[in-house]
Amino acid sequence: MDHAQRETETFSPAEAAELVELTQALIRIDTVNPPGNERAVAQLLLDRALEWGLAGEIVELSETRANLRLRLPGGTEQPALMYCGHFDTVPLGGAPWTHDAHGAHLSPEGVLWGRGAVDMKGGVAAMVCGMGALARRSAQFPGEIRFLGTIGEEVDCAGARAALGSGAMDGVGRLVIAEPTNMELVVAHKGALFLELTARGRSAHAAMPEQGVNAISHMMRLLERIEQLDFRVGEHPLLGRPTVSIGTITGGSVVNIVPDRCVAQVDIRTTPDVDHEALLEMLARIVDAHRVDGVELELRVTGDYPPVGTAPDDPLVTAADRVLRAFGDGAPRKTAVSYFSDGSILQPPTGLPTLLCGPGDPDLAHQTDERVDVAQLIRAARFFAELPYEVFQ
Repeated sequence: MDHAQRETETFSPAEAAELVELTQALIRIDTVNPPGNERAVAQLLLDRALEWGLAGEIVELSETRANLRLRLPGGTEQPALMYCGHFDTVPLGGAPWTHDAHGAHLSPEGVLWGRGAVDMKGGVAAMVCGMGALARRSAQFPGEIRFLGTIGEEVDCAGARAALGSGAMDGVGRLVIAEPTNMELVVAHKGALFLELTARGRSAHAAMPEQGVNAISHMMRLLERIEQLDFRVGEHPLLGRPTVSIGTITGGSVVNIVPDRCVAQVDIRTTPDVDHEALLEMLARIVDAHRVDGVELELRVTGDYPPVGTAPDDPLVTAADRVLRAFGDGAPRKTAVSYFSDGSILQPPTGLPTLLCGPGDPDLAHQTDERVDVAQLIRAARFFAELPYEVFQ
């Protein structure tokens, strides 16, 4: 069956309308994180998926929070293809919205508005509807197609961590995450390492500073060294170089007391060539080198999200490229993004080829008036319905 025949058979106008309706229903469920409350999304998607002939189950993580696993059964000749998306969204922000942020307004121009339209309830709906279209037609592949819906990606990737720990990735051979990419093929993204540094000294009257130990002064010297960190890697062709940013620094109480405590937070963004474990060992050595009598230094990791990278010529990427080329819009761009995703949790320990591809302008993620073009939403669902034919050749 050629592409044109498959397109007709795997995604109909009625299913396109169903996709839009499902995306609207997801947007109307408030999953701002914190607190998340993603269980209602998981239940809605499970109910639809079962109607369409998919198998699946909710994985309870708390009373109001749950991951979701869906499956289109297939053969065992090849490893599974995993689709993945998160259910939570960021807060609405302080600026007024043109349309109700949870109203899922559909404009006459074919634009769907609301928190999560881009990041990433549109992508989630496209994945599940694409799988549903295949299930309705009893499509058969030499490997299983799975969907993993997760909680908490916007805060701590708690859902991805729970899924990894429960064996949800067993038997998976490739991973596609529907983060907003404008349907470009994102083959790499940066990782993030969030640090909290604490210096403790000894207070004294500022008129006699020699009697104290100034925690701020020692922290400044330590931060200066960390800003000059040599990551010992070259420039990544898509992501450039790792970066260090000092985000916050607090210390002292009043001007005439030598400060005995200082706390700083540091944001480090890494490329796929940087190993976080080795980087943390390097940072620990730097901290140790700045220890002096009378000063206690503490390094604490508050967030660890490794980078993700897949070769642009990996079979998963080339399969996705063939699908998008067949849509007639030319060759898709293979690119990278600076944000991290659930791929930071799911790819490094598994080594899975990982691709980010989903509907929506990434510049609208986390913004007031988040919105997605319905035409691109439908294109994404077609993509997810077509991709297995190319992956499982």
